[in-house]
Amino acid sequence: MECKMLTYTPEAEARRAEIRQWLKDNLPPRWFEEGYEMSPDERKKFNETWAEKLFTGGWICATWPKEYGGKGLSVLEGVVLAEEFANAGAPMRADFFGDTLVGPTLLQWGTEEQKREFLPKILSGKMRWCQGFSEPNSGSDLASVKTTAVLDGDEWVINGQKVWTTQGHHADYCFLLTRTDKDSPKHKGISYLLVPMKQPGIEVRGITQPDGTAEFCEVFFTDA
Repeated sequence: MECKMLTYTPEAEARRAEIRQWLKDNLPPRWFEEGYEMSPDERKKFNETWAEKLFTGGWICATWPKEYGGKGLSVLEGVVLAEEFANAGAPMRADFFGDTLVGPTLLQWGTEEQKREFLPKILSGKMRWCQGFSEPNSGSDLASVKTTAVLDGDEWVINGQKVWTTQGHHADYCFLLTRTDKDSPKHKGISYLLVPMKQPGIEVRGITQPDGTAEFCEVFFTDA
């Protein structure tokens, strides 16, 4: 099989120069020094301010359409963006789940109301998300999920349990896979719901790891 090298357009190379300069201007002064490591206090400050810098610079979800807050970058410019951030070792996400899973799903399938409600908050990093997929007896086999949602008027009533939910105790919303049609085959009748985590009927319990942290959680839904 003949392989060809990726060829970059002049526009993509111009974007590369812009991104490199922005990174030099916005990363900590010693970032590019060999062996540089931030102190715990420096790391904390960096984590608190970096998402805001990304948002102000327009680099969060930069390939999204301009009408929804993105830069409207081409696919090739998006590749350049990823390359330059990777080369610099710089984070390029505000909220991983929001940026990479929820946002693209809404762009493809969401209503205009949903796009206007959620996309700006994802871009700004002001809305935190967790993923409600895995259950005690359902990991990679998502067709076996048992959490249910029943439509009551214009609201879904959710019952069930999720587990290994990363940052569930900090999230504002959960994107939840739940069974909404119990009469359908196992691989059908499953819906993708956006669920506020602070509503009544939701209990979050941290799963303590060997190092004492609890980034993963169990989430219980009881008539939520």
